Amino acid sequence: MASLEEAYSNEYQDIIDPELAYDLYWAGVIRDKSAFECPSDKCNAKVTCINLDQEKQDMYQSPHFRGYNHSSDCDATFGQDKVPSVEFPTAAAKSKFVKNDYVSDVFHLKRPKNQFAKKDLKEVDLTKKKKKSSRRGKSVTGEEFYGGSEYYSVRSLVSKFIRYKKDDSLSEHKINISGKDFSYKSQFKGVYQQPITALPEENLIYWGVAFIDYFEKKKYYKVTFGETFEYGGVYIRPSFFISEKMITEYPVRNLVVKRLEKISKDNDKRAFVFIYSKPHPSGDSYINFELESLDYLEIRYLDLFDDLKKKI
Repeated sequence: MASLEEAYSNEYQDIIDPELAYDLYWAGVIRDKSAFECPSDKCNAKVTCINLDQEKQDMYQSPHFRGYNHSSDCDATFGQDKVPSVEFPTAAAKSKFVKNDYVSDVFHLKRPKNQFAKKDLKEVDLTKKKKKSSRRGKSVTGEEFYGGSEYYSVRSLVSKFIRYKKDDSLSEHKINISGKDFSYKSQFKGVYQQPITALPEENLIYWGVAFIDYFEKKKYYKVTFGETFEYGGVYIRPSFFISEKMITEYPVRNLVVKRLEKISKDNDKRAFVFIYSKPHPSGDSYINFELESLDYLEIRYLDLFDDLKKKI
C-alpha cells in the first residue's frame, strides 16, 4: 500500500515531507498529527502523519503520511513504501503512483534560517494551497520517478541506512552532499580498529555501540565508543562531548534530551551512536570526534542490534 510523499500542514502552512514534519513536531512547532491535507490543489483529502509522536527506531516506526478519500482529480505524488492499514485513493489518483528510480537523497549540511519559526497566519491564505515544485522526472528507461528526499539531520539518513542494509542495496542508493553523489555504503563506516591514518579526510557517518555518561559538574555528556581506532600502534576508543549549551540551543532538543537522559541513567549506559564527523588524535592517548551540530548526531537504543549486527 502507498503513502503520500508530502502533505500540506495546516499548522505550518506549507507542504512538507514526513521527516520535516517529525522535526517540527519535536521542536514544538506543530502539535496535531491529523492537521494535514493532501498537497494537491485539486484535492482536499484529510491526511494523518503516522508515528509523528513516536521515537524513531526503525523503518516500521518511521513517520509517514496516510490520506483518505482522495478526489478523482488528485495529482499528488505517492510513494511505494509498504505501510500498514493505508487506504488507497481513487483509481485516478492511484494511476499517479511513481517508481523510485534510486534518485539521490539530499543531505543539507545547514538548515534554512527560521525553519522552525511559525508563520504569520495573516500572511497566509489557507484556501489557496500552492502546489510545491515537483521533483518528478524521467528515468533512462522512460519511467516516471519521484526525486530523492531532502534531509537536514543524520536521523533520517540512519533510517534509510537501516532499510537499505536489510535489503542489501546500500551501494545502489545515493546521498548527495554539497553537490556530489555518494553511495549510502560509502558514507557509513563502523568504528572497528581501523588505522586512523587510513581513514578519509572528509566527514563520514561513523557508528557503533557507545557508552553515554553525564558529568554534572561540567554540564556535558561524554560519548565513548566501545570499539577502537589504531593510532601509533595503540588502540584507542574514540569519544566526543555534548555540552548543555549545545542541547539548549538545538530546536529538536526534546528528542535528544529524552534519549540522552534515559541512556546515561541506565546501568548499561550503551546505545548505538551515529555521528557525521571525522576522528582526529589529541596527544598520544585520545582520539576525538568534533560534533559541529546535533543535526549530525543520532542516538538509538540497543534494540537495533538485530538490524545492524549483519556484516557491514
